[in-house]
Amino acid sequence: MDQCYIRVWEAHKGASTAQSSLTRDSQHTTDSDCASEEIMGGTETKEVIRYVEVAAPAPPPTPMFDKPWRGIDWGNKAELLKELTEYEPLNEDVRHLRVLVYGPVGAGKSSLINSLTSALLGRMAIPAAVNNTQSDEGSFTLQYKTHRIRKGRGQKRSYYPFVFNDIMGLESHQSMGVRAEDIKLAMMGHVKEGYKFNPMSSISPSDQFYNPNPRPDDKVHVLVLLLSANCPETDSTVIQKMKEVRQAARDLGIPQIAIGTHIDETCDQIEKDVKNVYKSKSLKRKMEMFSSEVGIPLNCIMALKNYSEGEMKNNPDMDTLILTALKHIVDFGDDFIEEMPGTANGI
Repeated sequence: MDQCYIRVWEAHKGASTAQSSLTRDSQHTTDSDCASEEIMGGTETKEVIRYVEVAAPAPPPTPMFDKPWRGIDWGNKAELLKELTEYEPLNEDVRHLRVLVYGPVGAGKSSLINSLTSALLGRMAIPAAVNNTQSDEGSFTLQYKTHRIRKGRGQKRSYYPFVFNDIMGLESHQSMGVRAEDIKLAMMGHVKEGYKFNPMSSISPSDQFYNPNPRPDDKVHVLVLLLSANCPETDSTVIQKMKEVRQAARDLGIPQIAIGTHIDETCDQIEKDVKNVYKSKSLKRKMEMFSSEVGIPLNCIMALKNYSEGEMKNNPDMDTLILTALKHIVDFGDDFIEEMPGTANGI
């Protein structure tokens, strides 16, 4: 409790109180001889000091939870790498588990693919071109491109059995960004490698890049939505496009995951130490907002920090966070292809 005093001038000889005020941090003593007498207009007044105790102001809320609300095994990088390296699809009609990454312009889709590659290789890698300029030119990625991640080098070189498709970003204007219909067709395997997206019209069956007879290997097995945790809000038109894509994925039975990026820009405690990711109150609120906006359950939304142009070497904790997200993606996709319709395993 803080100590304050009330300073009161009491008027005598029938007069009323002349003045009262509340002051903090008194320089007066508590002795009884603090009283003094003075004459004001012939009326005797006495200054009386009365001490009271008031509650101290509440401390500001802390930005962090005492304990993380989601657990991450930060010493598990080697085990994650082992499991991902040894993974093989058990469906003979699917050689590669295909992951389609989509989201608004600037969410970090290409950066995610580069970060996943860097975490798996244990060194910096940039297979997907990234635009680092701050401009309103729209999406930097224009074509439908498949990214494979290499294992080893030289004659021992092989590839991981999962691939990532990067596409043009979603935008609020109807004449800009990828069309929701093109994402749906890509999920169904109808879009060939190298197709250049046209914001004004979707790919047609007569287009040379249209695949009329997609194989199970051409289809998408996991849909990953990327959202920037540093973005104040997502445009309602973009959210509507996301919902259209989500509904199409639901109808196709494709599992869906969301990833929040740029987490270090939304919380300075995460910027200091990425292990604070699931202790941050602001990030948890942001992820709950994502869940409410796009309809993806909170347990299917993850957060990670992409490698940027500033890093020259891998960070073990960042790798662990990235590989944990990748392990969930592979697990969800493997569950889907194990009983994928139209394959030998399908029911």
